Amino acid sequence: MTSNKITPIILAGGAGTRLWPVSREESPKQFCRLLDGQSLFQATAKRVSDPALFNAPIIVTGAQYAGLAEQQLAEYGLEASAIVCEPMGRDTAPAIAAALAAARPGPVAENYLVLPSDHAIEDDEALKTAIRTGRDLIRHSRHLVTFGIAPSRPDTGFGYIRAERDELRPGVHAVSRFIEKPDAARAANLIREAGTSWNAGIFLFNGRDMLDELERHAPELLYMVRKSLANGTMSGSKVFPDAAAFAKAPKLSIDYAVMEHTERAAVVPVDPGWSDLGAWSAIWERGESDVVGNVLEGDAIAVNSTGSLVRTDGPTVAIAGVDDLVVVANRDAVLVARKDDAQSVKTLVETMKAEDRVEQKRHAGEDRPWGRFDSIDRGEHHQVKRIRVHPGGRLSLQYHHHRSEHWVVVSGTAQVTVGDNVMALGPCEQVFIPQGEVHRLENLGSEPVEIIEVQYGDYLGEDDIVRVEDVYGREAVPAALDENLAAA
Repeated sequence: MTSNKITPIILAGGAGTRLWPVSREESPKQFCRLLDGQSLFQATAKRVSDPALFNAPIIVTGAQYAGLAEQQLAEYGLEASAIVCEPMGRDTAPAIAAALAAARPGPVAENYLVLPSDHAIEDDEALKTAIRTGRDLIRHSRHLVTFGIAPSRPDTGFGYIRAERDELRPGVHAVSRFIEKPDAARAANLIREAGTSWNAGIFLFNGRDMLDELERHAPELLYMVRKSLANGTMSGSKVFPDAAAFAKAPKLSIDYAVMEHTERAAVVPVDPGWSDLGAWSAIWERGESDVVGNVLEGDAIAVNSTGSLVRTDGPTVAIAGVDDLVVVANRDAVLVARKDDAQSVKTLVETMKAEDRVEQKRHAGEDRPWGRFDSIDRGEHHQVKRIRVHPGGRLSLQYHHHRSEHWVVVSGTAQVTVGDNVMALGPCEQVFIPQGEVHRLENLGSEPVEIIEVQYGDYLGEDDIVRVEDVYGREAVPAALDENLAAA
């Protein structure tokens, strides 16, 4: 018998390049605190945390983000039933297949809700009502349900869904067809047609039925994903698919792999105040504006300017005599762009990636599962960081090929391991860590620990960290990279 509860599958592997410089390769959009001090990933997890309706979620994310996902769940007292750590992104069809393969005790008697983790929704109750409507349908049929968002404008950046006129049951229609991202004229015509909605990438189905459709329409994909799980490893709730097998799964969205081919597709129209937050203009739309349409966040000032977004978590930012701009300032990067030109921001990030710019990859400061670091000074052969470790936090046991480090405790009591020596250091006490020496910093107390770290060496990249042991399940630098760094 199918369970009445639903297991969420939260997809958290996207990049969000159009939201640079906040979203970066190592801290992508879904984990950034873009709205109301919480990340989009946290908002998604909270949205499906009602134990009367939902089971604990399955998270699918990149292996490098698994610890961050656990940390952000823990901030709200939430846990995942499994975290599938993708070795590389292969789009949503392999991600969903991997979640079903990792489900315990198994997907046959379970209903699943697929949610992207990088979207914003204003009316959670409206979405839950639609989810219950979809659940009522799949109790009595083998349909695969998608949720169609009421379109507010002729947007060319979204796919569209056309519904059949007659209802399968109250609030549910069979899908007539899926329409890929249209041109402007086609989009304008579509939103004037009854039964048209945006495709938000939210799906509800019985696990058995989705596996049947994957077997029918994408058998090679399902086979390789199952093989990657069978040959993979586990560490607590984390599941690590075998990289070689996972890489052979065709890179397909669930729309291309299944939904556009199945005869079981159904749509539940819903208007929950949805946005994919795909560009800074969407952040501006959802912000609290002044009387002339400026959204100012942080230490920002606007004079004789209208319709602009100014956001800073670093220096004071002032604009004067300009309109319809986006200005976003971090400690290490500033973006100035036309508000309506998201494509140029994406092109900018692609250019920075081609030039191997560190600002595309990571922030000068970042959250970590154990706390946070901020880079406060950097030169050709040195870097100075402020490191904050939460109570109970433990940095990995690690060493570096190319740098030595000097730690000075600012506050709290740190337990420090250097080689075979373990010591407790308080404020104004310090320790030197030679290049190549195994070391670790831990906070065993009830108050945060802060230290100043001075690095010195011929290479200061974050990939010069060789993890010997890590309580957050982050993997060591791959052997080939480790050897390349050692030889550099």
